[in-house]
Amino acid sequence: MITVTEGMDRRRRTAIRPTGDYCTCLRLRGEAHGFQRVSFAHLVLVFLLLFVPSLFAASGGSISGTVSDSTSSLVAGAELQLVNTDQRTTWHAISNRQGLYSFPNLPVGRYDLIITANGFTTQRKTGLSVDTDSASRLDFVLGVRGRIDTVTVTSETGTHIETSATHLGEVVSGAQMAALPLNGRSYTDLLAIQPGVAPLSTLLPSSVIMAGVTGGISPSGDLNPGNLSINGQRESANGFMVNGIDVHEQMNGGTSIIPDLDSIEQFRVLTSNFDPEYGNYDGGIITVVSKAGTSQFHGRAFEFFRNTELDARGYFDPARSAFNQNQFGGALGGPIKRTKLFFFTDYQGTRTTQGVSTGNISVPTVAQRGGDFLNPTSGLTALTGSVSGPYLATLLTQQLGYLVTAGELYATVFPGGVIPQSAWAAPAKNLLHFIPSPNSGTSQFSTSAYSQKVSDDKGSVRLDLESRLGELSAYYFLDDYRLDNPYPGSVAGASIPGFDALTIGRAQLYSLGDTKVIGANTVNEFHVGYLRNANIIGQPKGGLGISLATQGFSTGPDGIYVQAPQFEGVENITFPTFVMGVPITNLTQVNNTWYVSDGLSRGAGSHSLKFGGQFHADEVNEHPNATFNGTFNINGTETGNPYADFLLGTPSNFTQSSGQPFYLRNRYFGLYAQNSWRARSNLTLNVGLRWDVIVPWWEKFNQLQTYIAGQQSTLYPGAPQGLVVAGDPGVPRTLASIGYKNFAPRVGFAYSPRLEHGLLSWIFGSNGQSSIRASYGIFYTAFPGLSAGIMYAVPPFGFNYLSPGPPLLAKPFITAATGIDNGQRFPFPFPSHNVSAKNPDTGVDWDNFLPLAADPFFDSRNRAAYSGNYMLSIQREITRETLLTLSYVGNQGHHILTLVSANPGDPALCMSLPGCGPFGEDSPYTDSNGKMVRGTRGGQGADYGENTADRSIANSNYNALETTLRYQHRGSQFLLSYTYGKSIDQGSNLGEQLNPINPRQSRTISAWDMKHAFVGSYTLAIPVADVLGKKTRLTEQWSLSGTARFTTGLPVTLFDNSDNSLLGTLGNGANNYLLDTPRYIPGALRVNLDGRNRRPAFDTALFPEETLGQLGNAKRRMFYGPGIDNLDMTLQKELRFSEFHSLEFRVEAFNVFNHPQFYGPATVNGQRGDPNFGQIQSAAAPRLVQLAIKFSF
Repeated sequence: MITVTEGMDRRRRTAIRPTGDYCTCLRLRGEAHGFQRVSFAHLVLVFLLLFVPSLFAASGGSISGTVSDSTSSLVAGAELQLVNTDQRTTWHAISNRQGLYSFPNLPVGRYDLIITANGFTTQRKTGLSVDTDSASRLDFVLGVRGRIDTVTVTSETGTHIETSATHLGEVVSGAQMAALPLNGRSYTDLLAIQPGVAPLSTLLPSSVIMAGVTGGISPSGDLNPGNLSINGQRESANGFMVNGIDVHEQMNGGTSIIPDLDSIEQFRVLTSNFDPEYGNYDGGIITVVSKAGTSQFHGRAFEFFRNTELDARGYFDPARSAFNQNQFGGALGGPIKRTKLFFFTDYQGTRTTQGVSTGNISVPTVAQRGGDFLNPTSGLTALTGSVSGPYLATLLTQQLGYLVTAGELYATVFPGGVIPQSAWAAPAKNLLHFIPSPNSGTSQFSTSAYSQKVSDDKGSVRLDLESRLGELSAYYFLDDYRLDNPYPGSVAGASIPGFDALTIGRAQLYSLGDTKVIGANTVNEFHVGYLRNANIIGQPKGGLGISLATQGFSTGPDGIYVQAPQFEGVENITFPTFVMGVPITNLTQVNNTWYVSDGLSRGAGSHSLKFGGQFHADEVNEHPNATFNGTFNINGTETGNPYADFLLGTPSNFTQSSGQPFYLRNRYFGLYAQNSWRARSNLTLNVGLRWDVIVPWWEKFNQLQTYIAGQQSTLYPGAPQGLVVAGDPGVPRTLASIGYKNFAPRVGFAYSPRLEHGLLSWIFGSNGQSSIRASYGIFYTAFPGLSAGIMYAVPPFGFNYLSPGPPLLAKPFITAATGIDNGQRFPFPFPSHNVSAKNPDTGVDWDNFLPLAADPFFDSRNRAAYSGNYMLSIQREITRETLLTLSYVGNQGHHILTLVSANPGDPALCMSLPGCGPFGEDSPYTDSNGKMVRGTRGGQGADYGENTADRSIANSNYNALETTLRYQHRGSQFLLSYTYGKSIDQGSNLGEQLNPINPRQSRTISAWDMKHAFVGSYTLAIPVADVLGKKTRLTEQWSLSGTARFTTGLPVTLFDNSDNSLLGTLGNGANNYLLDTPRYIPGALRVNLDGRNRRPAFDTALFPEETLGQLGNAKRRMFYGPGIDNLDMTLQKELRFSEFHSLEFRVEAFNVFNHPQFYGPATVNGQRGDPNFGQIQSAAAPRLVQLAIKFSF
């Protein structure tokens, strides 16, 4: 819209001589200020901060461009006045000799721009928006002053061609967030409405449990922490910022805090090739900017309501699950002192009781619960194993009353496949009733009768002050939450009813920012903040108060020593398809981050320069009770059936731990310099360099270890050769060297074609209707806290006991096959922290630890992971309101951290030893020459069992076509995104093991890979008044909003729990199972994506058990499961009482058509040997309905 105004008052202005640089200044309290005197202390502070290394700098954007006349001659000395319409803050700039002007480091908000020059018409541009990390270009053509003095142009569209920045990423405004349906009112659920962002996380609870010490932390109790893969990078590789402060959760990634939706002005996801001012993460960068107070009072109050009666029944649930939720709160902002001091505050409370579905779980059949393992259909017994050794044979002989011999088939030991109760172990008899009976088919159990309860209260306060020190912004956020989870899988808890656990937490963020104009062409932005996240994770609640002795476990030296009496209860046991018992990961974890950054922006002719630095210090303080009372794993290693093994009391292994408080520390710093050079009026070159100093984690008291072949520890002289600890000669506190050579260059260009005729003009449009952008950069990522967290309780600082061979259930320190008493190892005496080269500890009884097993270590040769990212993007304006973006995006990842077995078994040796077989890698044998052989492992020596090394040796690659179509006009908008891509890696998370024999075998499609992904988000104004021909308060202000997502499925993860490979690798992968995979017989997979027909998801006959002594040839992931077909919608009616008072009614429906959907990382059972191998076992949520009311003023 263009408005012509005549006879406008012309104010006299003092002429400012144009130079080769820009002039930028900030008007405070209604007065214009140019260069101001700056105190020496402030200059010293700025100087120092410029040399403090940087991760993040700005949280706002910039506006720049040229001023010319109607003959295309550049206009020097034009005065530009930029006014923030919310707070009335005014910025000034003067065009230089090249007609260039620039407003760097502007706060996010809405602006009006006025351009004046002697002899030319005054031009006014209104309705401008500055977004976080945006670089808007506005060129102005001034007419010669005549009868018309002022031309006002109102911006009506939010779409514009990007002609300066060479990164990819979309902005989501507060209005868009408020309009779209959100199940939980969390902005993180909108991260995936743009291309390249996976719509769900594949991090299963088991993939964040390493050595029983690190539990997953979800913001506000149960919200999505944002662990999503962005452009094929790991789900923990994303950086999160709130008001310029890093809020990344240090152990498992994701964000530590999620502000109330009504307090967020906007957020942006930078998905690819961001500027060198960003570092430390090679995934995406998510920047959140909170709302600020304005010159007028504004506020709102809201209530979101859910009730069970509004929802549908889950597909696998026998009945509709309970779901009652109230989310209530409000926000208020305004001036404290007009044009000088502003405030904004908000609060949101959440109270939820939600029935949680177990999905379809495979449990013992009714016959198996009675000891009958004969298949009534085939007539074959499920007992396919043989008696593992003479001690167990003798024990069975005593129980059964007839002779049983070592090596005898269980089909012979138990005729008809029936195990009589006389052979049942005492714990099995006493614990069987805790395992639910099947309620669906012969072996399936499903329920949603048990509820998760959440109580969450969060709020924030923001103050903005205009002062002589600059534009100051202070922010405080507080979140108190309590979660009662009936199935606490993230803390190694049960997946069947009766064993709930509590998580109680408080998250806080303090931040201060200062944007200061220094001189005529320089702006400095400073941030300092403190983040604290304190949690009690996995505190047992259900299953307590039942002693181990009552359950049938031995109370003698061969039984479980109770280290945490307050948590003694039903013993934790992991079966292939479910977990029972009290959670084993119970800890208090306090994370602290201190953060400071500074960025200096300077205009120099056609160059926009930026320099900066950032530093943050991180702490993770853990006080764990992890596996203090032990845990069993039962996989069917003895009889071939896990439930038969349970009845006989022959688990696969037993683990128990004892450790001291664990205090992890880290530092990060980096520097950057970048230059955005406007080489031509339609060509911008972006060149920059970042220096990242990546520091591996260390522990306050040096409670970390590594393995260096042939080296002897001097701090602990009695340690086995090869085991060294932090502080030993040549072993730094960080175990691996600090990376000082991580230089990350980044280059790119943005070109806007100027075409008037021909085919190319038709393709690219006329002047300014399109752009071509390309960029390349190196991006380093920090070591995750989990890389050190998995070393909790390593010897000699603690003890992770792993039975050297399959034990007895009632007496877990007795090896079942041989009867060898491995000795009670608990309680464990902790060593002193005062160990040094001059005061070595010679009192540690190392025989207590041998063989050292289940002790992961951080390799001393590790390097920081990095990726080379590249992209080519074309933007085309279809109409003034519609923008199309086509992009090719890719990256190559190197030195990615992954676990690999440091001491695998030797299959050939095992095959040559009488009695050696699966899970026997640590047992003693006598070879054919009568020589004693201490197990089959040779990588670390006889003093070691199975251990995993944390090594930076994996690689990845990602390539994709990513497209968006954006429309925005008069209250309606949509964003359509499509991705066609492929992600390949050798391990999709830290715990997914690399093949130690043939690493190339581990190269396969990533856990999050989706070939095709479409998502559309929209808000449409409904013209009820126009249709009815009657404009009233009831017929106006109707709208429909929603998201539509259609994707192909996630890959199916395959694994074989038999250990037929004879490698004996521990399970620490995406599903917490062994490295082994089945064999693959090439053929038609016959993939079935519809779980409603109850057919297998693929032809399981193509995946037989791996051959003894050989690792299966099937890749970890080879094909895809069911995809997403989902629609969420919101119908909204707003009643306006005045310009500033309104009442809004909303009806929101998620999965609006109640379409059964079977997507998810564990939907398809990929475990070879499980009775439900290949079956679809769980479904996504059914239709959920939410009602809401908001009052705004």
